[in-house]
Order: sequence, then structure tokens, then C-alpha cells
Amino acid sequence: MAMLTGVIPSIAFTSLSAQSVSVCLRNPNKVALSDAPVCIAVPTDADYKSATVTIDGKEIPCQMDDLNEDGKMDELAFVVDIAKKGKLNAQITFSTAAARPDRYPARVHAQMWFKDGNKKRSYTEKQHIPTDTVSERVDNMYSKMMHHGPAFENEMVAYRVYFDKKQSTDLYGKRVPQLELADGLWYSSEVPSLVKERKFGDDIILVGQTISIGTLRGWDDSKDDPAFATAPAKGKVPDPCMVMIDPFDYRQAHIMAKGPVRTVVDMNVEGWQYKGRKLNLKSRYILYAGNRECQVIQYVSAADGRKDDLSKLEFVTGVLKVGIFNTDSLSLAGLHYMYDDKGLCASYGKDWADGNHRLYPVMSAAATAVSIDPSYVTRTIDRKEQILYGIHTDEKGMISYRMAFCAPDKEGPQLTAKPWTPKSWFKWCKKWNKVKPVEVSIQ
Repeated sequence: MAMLTGVIPSIAFTSLSAQSVSVCLRNPNKVALSDAPVCIAVPTDADYKSATVTIDGKEIPCQMDDLNEDGKMDELAFVVDIAKKGKLNAQITFSTAAARPDRYPARVHAQMWFKDGNKKRSYTEKQHIPTDTVSERVDNMYSKMMHHGPAFENEMVAYRVYFDKKQSTDLYGKRVPQLELADGLWYSSEVPSLVKERKFGDDIILVGQTISIGTLRGWDDSKDDPAFATAPAKGKVPDPCMVMIDPFDYRQAHIMAKGPVRTVVDMNVEGWQYKGRKLNLKSRYILYAGNRECQVIQYVSAADGRKDDLSKLEFVTGVLKVGIFNTDSLSLAGLHYMYDDKGLCASYGKDWADGNHRLYPVMSAAATAVSIDPSYVTRTIDRKEQILYGIHTDEKGMISYRMAFCAPDKEGPQLTAKPWTPKSWFKWCKKWNKVKPVEVSIQ
């Protein structure tokens, strides 16, 4: 049976009101899904703390999360393999007893650290202090955080989000399916023995000042500068139209959930001054086991007490044109990109992942994609360094989209059946863009 792996549909929510229920899961797609995410609202008739999910009499891993931090579990999440146009019957039993943290093997991981600044300690001797939450009122914590913010992974991919005004997403490609950030701490090039013995992956993309992949920023056409369009692309100067998430009153990075099935990371900003408004912005990143894709949900609300419609404000997201900063030549970069003017954009190229060529002695290929529902899209903006979509919130102040990537130079046969090429990546992206979420109904 052919499987389209590494795909996350949008979250499917269903409200329940009983302790034990039977749920029907349907795949509306003409392609089979592996590790397809399912997310269900937890019943509110009791203070449930755990759940057991069985399909065909077999228990499968799941987790419950409190995502509004009111002390009660809000969502039940799990992943399933389901045939094309297939149907599964799941039995869910909720319990008021908490489950052991190690009840199921972890398929995901999230981490954040306060950096050990002792220069006398080697990379492996550093005593970084783990934390799930970090906050600031001035933009000064970026350099104090190990790998500059939260990082999260599953067996296939790893992401990190910069804790600064850029809030850029960075990418870590893998060679074999495994969890490795806890040991490699993102910069696996610092520990070559891990790369050799355990086939660790590494950072694969040079972000610069761009949108990277799936980052939300503001946009101001009035600041456009013709000189920027003709200057060499070096990544050190941001696009003049790009508006960073600054100034602000308060910023927080918060790991909400660490597994075993999914990670949830929130980047919270209060008092962002943008286009004459003060805004609150919650950027939520959700990564499920077994998927290339990370779901991104942006929540925008007024911080200035005004009641007018926030959906009239335009923001941007999209992808960097991978390889545009290649210091050898654009020919070596092999830069390719595409967009459909409806919300799908993708890029494929090769560049130096870092300016330190001792630690990063070879260039690395990366392929990225973002998929946005057309209802959020205002326009396409094709810039020198990146492909952007103008986007706006819905009437509830939300924008939801998905991002995905692959590491063509690293991924072995356990991660991809055939080596990636620009053609095969863009073909995958077009299929992925059309995948619909698993449908959930109570029997």
C-alpha cells in the first residue's frame, strides 16, 4: 500500500462529554497517511488527567495537554496510520488519574537552555541550565540562550525558533530517523564523534535576516528601496519592507508540551507596536511524531484596547530562496523556487549553513515549503531573497498554516525512498498541499 509519509493535516477538533467513547476516524484523501495526527477536545464533565486510546483492540500512544494553562487538560492527541479513503474505529477512555511520564516511548523531544558561559569548559562539558520558559522586556536574551531559543524534534526533522525580534525558524536535517538534540544540542558539528558513530544530522540552512521558513513578520511597502533590489544578496541587511517584531513590551518562549506524541512551543509577544497599533502575538508551533511538517498557528489580539477589526492588518510569511546567499556562486547554489499565488510556496537550494567553514566544511542542500489556506492570503510578494504571501487573520484573530522541509544531502533511505531533487520536492509539496485532515466523528 502506497503511503504518503511525513504529512500533517490541519488539527481536527471534536467535543466530547462522556468518560468512554467510540470515535470514527476517516481519511478523506485518495492517498494513505502514516502517522496522521488526530486531536480531540477533552471532555469537561470531570477533571480528566489521562486517556487510553485503542484501535482494533490495540493500545496506541497518546498524550493530553493543558494548552491554555488553566490547570485542566484541553486536548487529546495521537497519530494513526490510515488507508486511502479508509476508516478506523478508536475507543477512548478518559481517566481522572494521571499517567506516568514514561508510559509510552518518546517519539518527540523539546528543549531550551540558559547557556553556560564558562569558556574553559568544552562543548560536551558545558553545564547549560534547562528551562521550559524564558522571558524578557528588552531584546537581550538571544545570546544567553543555548541554540538561541527553543528547539524541538521528532524522528525525521528538528526545528528551532530564535528568541529575538526576528523570531526566525531554523532547520536541522537528519540522516537517520532518531531523536538526537538532547545529546548533540543542535550544533552536532561540535561533536564529530556523534556524527560518525550515531549518524547525527546538523543545521542545514543559512537564515540571515529573511523570513526563513514560516516566520511571521510585518510588512510596509512604503519603505521599499530600489537600491536593495540591485545590491548583492548577502543576508546581513533585512529587506527594507520587512517589519520585525519590535518594539515590544514583553516577550516569552514557552515549551507547552514535550511528548511523547507531539511537542507544542509558544512564542508570546505583548505590546508589539505595528502600524499604529499595539498587538499581542502568540506564535504556536506543533510538531507531531513521524511528520516532516510543523503546524503554525498565529493568534493576534489587541493590546491597546481598541475594538476595530484586526483582520485589516496585513502580515507576511513564506520561504527564503535557499542558496541566494551562496558566496561561491548562484550556479553552485542550484537555486529553485515555486509558488502558486494561492498559498503554496517552496524553495530548493544549497548554501553554507554557517560562516564557520571549520565546523561546516561543506555546503548543505535544503528544501522548504509553506502551505497557507487561500482564505488568509492577500497577495503574493516575490522578493529578491524570499517568496512571501501577504496574510491576514480571520474574524477570531487567527492565522493557521503549515511548513515542511527536507535535507537532500543528508537523508538516507530510512527517511526518503529516493534522493531528493528539485522536481521531486516540488511534486511532494503539491501533493502535501492538497492533503485534508483526518475527519473525526463520535459513533
